[in-house]
Amino acid sequence: MKRHIRLAIILLFFVATAYLLWLIRSGLYPFIIAVALAYLLNPAVCYFENKGLSRGWSITLLYIILFALVVLGGAHLLPIFVRDLESFAGDLPQMVAKGEELLDLVQSRYQNSLLPHSMRLALDDTVLAVQQYGQSFARDLASSIVGLVSHFIGLAITPILAFYILYDWQRIKDGVLLLIPCGWRHEYTLTLKDIDKVLSGVIRGQIIVAIIVGALVSSGLYLFKVPFALLIGITAGLLDIIPYFGAFIGATPAITLALLESPLLALKVALLFFVIHQLEGSVIAPKILGESVGLHPVTVIFCLFAGGELLGIIGMLLAVPVAAVAKVIIKHGIRLLV
Repeated sequence: MKRHIRLAIILLFFVATAYLLWLIRSGLYPFIIAVALAYLLNPAVCYFENKGLSRGWSITLLYIILFALVVLGGAHLLPIFVRDLESFAGDLPQMVAKGEELLDLVQSRYQNSLLPHSMRLALDDTVLAVQQYGQSFARDLASSIVGLVSHFIGLAITPILAFYILYDWQRIKDGVLLLIPCGWRHEYTLTLKDIDKVLSGVIRGQIIVAIIVGALVSSGLYLFKVPFALLIGITAGLLDIIPYFGAFIGATPAITLALLESPLLALKVALLFFVIHQLEGSVIAPKILGESVGLHPVTVIFCLFAGGELLGIIGMLLAVPVAAVAKVIIKHGIRLLV
């Protein structure tokens, strides 16, 4: 009887905590990002600790290295990125007008052809759907960028929060462990290990793959003299995190911009993305990601659609990690209850 009462109290506590966090969710993003940043950096901190440095000095050294990389990279890449962003904003009306002219030309060609009326209507619907999708994608991307800028203060304090979380990492883990009933602690430890194993591939590994893909895309587009090469490369690398659809979504803006220049350039860009993603699928990703996250492809696609419906592009980026963690928690939760 006492065991059931204690279990009910624990569940009530977690439900109340989850409800409170939901109420104040709009102000939690610095803490969520800080926890994610601490999780990503913890292996590097542990590596320096194993070399003989204290925990505090390990974190400080890692921050110095990251700061140096950001400063060096920002000094070279940030002006190019800002210039591309300004040029893109200035050229956007002209590109939209040119794209509409191209679509009108395509429509006039098949409208005056000998195609059946029903097929022409279907093509009209397809062109309209493409236009709406492009507008929706641009709107989501712009709102995400504006959202990051508007939350600059919160983002600025995340490294400080991450420092304290990293410093007290083991203490936080031990404190959470004390909240778990003694009979559950072994399963809880196994759950955390499985979650870490899954997220190491989904988050750490995929971020490394995305950086490599973004660098390759930016370099290739720069060689082909496609406008906004760095901006497109960063976007393609970010979207590459999305399984299955990320490669196609990331290639669409580059091919579209190249098509506005010439069909031959669009073909070159399409071949560039094909080669990069073949290289990613056969060489880069297997070496870095290792084992899969253990989700069936149908499950992954369902989660991507669900995440996109709920939170747009951000939802698609988060869908697979959340689903992978949920699978681990459900698996271990069933073990405890059976």
